Amino acid sequence: MKNLRLLIVDDSELMCSHLARILKDIDGVEITGVALTMEDAFRSIAEDMPDVAILDICLPGGSGIDLLKKIKEGSARTRVLMYTHYPYPPYERKCRKLGADYFFDKHSDFDRLLNVVKQLADESLRGQDLKLCR
Repeated sequence: MKNLRLLIVDDSELMCSHLARILKDIDGVEITGVALTMEDAFRSIAEDMPDVAILDICLPGGSGIDLLKKIKEGSARTRVLMYTHYPYPPYERKCRKLGADYFFDKHSDFDRLLNVVKQLADESLRGQDLKLCR
């Protein structure tokens, strides 16, 4: 049994705080960090090796798409949940092609994001390999 280690990466401090406050209350979720910039995200990923990273597309110093690519090149075990205000099909196709495990629209998919995190946390607590449930 182990907690699901989760990193939140978004350029909005308000969004990061909101997500962290809600997600930390899910049984089995441990928030390893919050990153507001690309540089902070790289550092947090290298130091904390999260099981899951929630990424925004627009970030200071780069894009969540670039970060997704780096994560998947370095650690196939880190699940990536893209969470964006830019839910356009070309972005989603590119993210999926680069290995995004999920793609959520911030305007309409908050409940779906929570359900996926709950499912992944439950699998982690049961000692199962994290499965994808797109």
